[in-house]
Amino acid sequence: MLKIGTVKWKGRCGKHQGYDPEQDGEGGIRGGCGRCRLLLDIFQHHTRLVRAMREFGTSDERQKPSRRKTPEEFQTMLFDMAD
Repeated sequence: MLKIGTVKWKGRCGKHQGYDPEQDGEGGIRGGCGRCRLLLDIFQHHTRLVRAMREFGTSDERQKPSRRKTPEEFQTMLFDMAD
């Protein structure tokens, strides 16, 4: 099982504060800036992760139907414990 929670994260390059990896892409990285490249990598990985989770299915599709015990099964369990 893999649990992924909600994460809010804001990142910005100190030198190129106007760089937006979604809009500018790789061509918007000036001078091969390492921090801008990391922002682009984070954006691309996030995009792939969200796409993979959507392909995996919605939570309704993944949930197994719960099986509740019938009253007869509860009675049987009670008598089994008495032995």
